[in-house]
Amino acid sequence: MIALVGENGAGKTTLTKLLCCLYYSTRGEILWNGQDLRNLSLDEIHSRITVLMQDYARFPTTVRENVGFGHLPLLQNDTAIRNAMNQAGITKEIELLAQGLETPLGKQLEGGVDLSGGQWQRIAIARSLMRLSSSELLIFDEPTSALDPKTEHEIYNIFRSIASNRITIVVSHRLALAKLADRIVVMEKGKIIETGTQYELMALGGQYSLIVGASNKKRSDQQ
Repeated sequence: MIALVGENGAGKTTLTKLLCCLYYSTRGEILWNGQDLRNLSLDEIHSRITVLMQDYARFPTTVRENVGFGHLPLLQNDTAIRNAMNQAGITKEIELLAQGLETPLGKQLEGGVDLSGGQWQRIAIARSLMRLSSSELLIFDEPTSALDPKTEHEIYNIFRSIASNRITIVVSHRLALAKLADRIVVMEKGKIIETGTQYELMALGGQYSLIVGASNKKRSDQQ
């Protein structure tokens, strides 16, 4: 698990979009098992990647479709959908809804139910997990931005569990995640300037330690 950190505008989301081939770099190359991404088909690349961007969608349709859209061949597979929801920690809330998986989401729909920001985010996480079995690379861009600290920690543990035998890149401005990562990559002005473990980067005394210090001071001032 790699935590990608840096100030706003450092280029973290841009880097993740380049990894997903949402657009290509104007110079240099990105290699997948030694092959330039430009030489691979988009279908092949996308079949190996699970992505959750910070601007995730809230589809005005049923719970089933909101989750199942993550992998259309499993749209009618209740077991797969419930497994994804369970991993995302949203199962209990959905079971309380009168129509369960067939509950329409969104007030614009007749009989539609609206969810909290955190619940919508868990639905988006479940949707991304629908293609987990075929994924080699997981990318989560600010996946816990709408969650409270307790729930956030639960999601982090979920990420650690599903990251087994896969490369997982998590973009986050919350440093609690960085402490759980195997490696931290620090970006600034579109460049990687530091990389290492939490201990190594704190000992280095560079940009990462400054970010941690500023975060601790802000938290102390708020208290």
